[in-house]
Amino acid sequence: MLNSIVERSRLISPLNATEKKIIRSAAKLFLQNGFSSTTLKMISADCGLLQGTIAYHFHTKEDMLYLLIQELMDFHSKLVATTEDETGDKLLAFATEVTAQISICEADSKAWDLYHAAYSLPGTLELIKDWTSRKNYRTFHERLPGWTERDFRIKENIASGIEFSALTSPCHADHTLEDKISSVLDSLFLLYKIPKEERERVIGKILELDYRNLGQELLGQFANRLKQSAEDA
Repeated sequence: MLNSIVERSRLISPLNATEKKIIRSAAKLFLQNGFSSTTLKMISADCGLLQGTIAYHFHTKEDMLYLLIQELMDFHSKLVATTEDETGDKLLAFATEVTAQISICEADSKAWDLYHAAYSLPGTLELIKDWTSRKNYRTFHERLPGWTERDFRIKENIASGIEFSALTSPCHADHTLEDKISSVLDSLFLLYKIPKEERERVIGKILELDYRNLGQELLGQFANRLKQSAEDA
């Protein structure tokens, strides 16, 4: 976990040129090798900086992951916004984003390791909960006018557990990707009191998509986004 509120504030402030260089290498290696297998030595070799220099700017790999997850949440936000703009359906936009995460993790073991680490480490988990509760407030608050933003934040403690459970339960012959997507979406919709008819409508639309290839496609888009960001920098 990040050491303190001060430390977290430092991480969300603008990065200097050295820190950007470190983060570009870390992000690339996390996606190539997985978060767990990436070492400080590997990041040092890739960015051409001494390990001591890296440790001065980022005390742990978790600090670097925190920044990458911020970037990933922004990517997810754009997916939600694009889907809602194209369909005018907030529930479908919500379901598409959740399905994308499941599909990405099923499509690539390195991406799975990245998401698993983000849900496992307290600092990044809190970041995910904060982002998701705000997203869900925008999605559902008109349907739940008595709920405050704090209510959505509390509910996210359960919702994040459902999503993390999906990450730790690999698909197999008796629990297919379709089964996982359906059960996770149905459970999440139930948390937000979505009627059965609407749950079935949205899940049905999701299963009509090419959800098996969705993860690989989106992972490629995210990797290209990071590459373009590095080139621009």
